[in-house]
Amino acid sequence: MLSAFVSAFIIGSLVVVPLGWRVWQDRRVERALTIRAHVHAAVVRALGGESLVAVNVEAPLPWRPGRVVLTAPADWGFLLEPAWAAVVRRVPAGYELVVKPVAPDADRVAPELALRRAA
Repeated sequence: MLSAFVSAFIIGSLVVVPLGWRVWQDRRVERALTIRAHVHAAVVRALGGESLVAVNVEAPLPWRPGRVVLTAPADWGFLLEPAWAAVVRRVPAGYELVVKPVAPDADRVAPELALRRAA
């Protein structure tokens, strides 16, 4: 009798635990996507239309806060200041705001474009 309860508990936990984890994960991602939509709308309003400012939101985990990341190409970094000013009010508590221009990396591009010579 006791072994039947133990085996039912083990089999039930093999089903319930992964489902519970998946529900928790889906809710985290859904909230992050909602925050991303609000932040992106604020950026579009602040800049007067679509721009080269990218918005990425990382969902929080129990051991680290969530992150809202604004990036723009190196030559378009001047767009980050008005975007940042509009977004700072939209970032919820428990989230970090990271603003970073993407610097051109010439060392990374050159080897990819180099032609190989056949011997």
